[in-house]
This record gives sequence, C-alpha cells and structure tokens, in this order.
Amino acid sequence: MTASTHIETNAHLTFDDGSLLHDLTLYRQLVGSLVYLTVTHLDIAYVVHIVSQFMTSPRSSHFSVILCILQYIRDILYHGLLFSSHSSLVLHAYFDVDWAGDPTDRRSTIGFCFFLGNPLISWHSKKQTIVSQFSIKAEYRAIADATQELI
Repeated sequence: MTASTHIETNAHLTFDDGSLLHDLTLYRQLVGSLVYLTVTHLDIAYVVHIVSQFMTSPRSSHFSVILCILQYIRDILYHGLLFSSHSSLVLHAYFDVDWAGDPTDRRSTIGFCFFLGNPLISWHSKKQTIVSQFSIKAEYRAIADATQELI
C-alpha cells in the first residue's frame, strides 16, 4: 500500500497564497524538524524544500502542506528499505531538472542520485543559482553538477 502526500503534482506555492500565519514559531519548528527528517526519509526532501522557502512569511496554504507531509509520515511510519547483501557493484546515476519550475524566481531545481547496485549511496537536490533561458542549458548544468559530485 502506498501513501500519498495529498499534494497536486503540479502545485506551485507562492508568497501570497492564503492568509499570513499568526504563530511563526510553530511553522518554523515543524519545517526544521522536517528538514532533519529528510536525512532518513528522502521521499519528502523535495516538498520540504518547497515549504522551507516560506520561513519568513508563512501562510495558511503553506501550513496545510506541512500538515499533509505529517499525515504522509504517519501513514508510512512502519515502511522501510531493504538492502540486500547480493547487490551488484554497478554504479548507476540518474538526474532530472524542473526547468524554471519555481514561479517566484523562475530558477530551475536539479536533482540527481547515485546507486551502487540496488542501494542508494548519494543524492542531491538544489535550486540552480542562475535562471536558464532554455531547458537544455538547465540539463547541461545538472549533468555538470552530477559529474562534479561523482568526482
């Protein structure tokens, strides 16, 4: 059985969605805890990255996303990963780019991961520092970043 975060696939949060929260401390504590949790739960890393961008002025819609993340974590609490001792030692690398996916600054988010056999050994996700005018430029930057990580 799979759990869902109940967040639309193409949902984009902005700085003016919903009403401002009165208690900034709770929002910041929850986001901080979720950032810490991404060390062991890679599946929530992207959505936690999204909600962490609104730490200065969180809104009700941002808080509802946090509640969905917490619901998802509760639903998968007893799920885990199995690492087999029979995995091969073949290195696989994957990368992807969300070209100009951030509606506030139009920067791309890149992500890549490395597998040694079946186990995940390294991953990285970050927003690119400059705006790429074309998707192919964002892809080239992602390849360069992944290659640099490998070296």
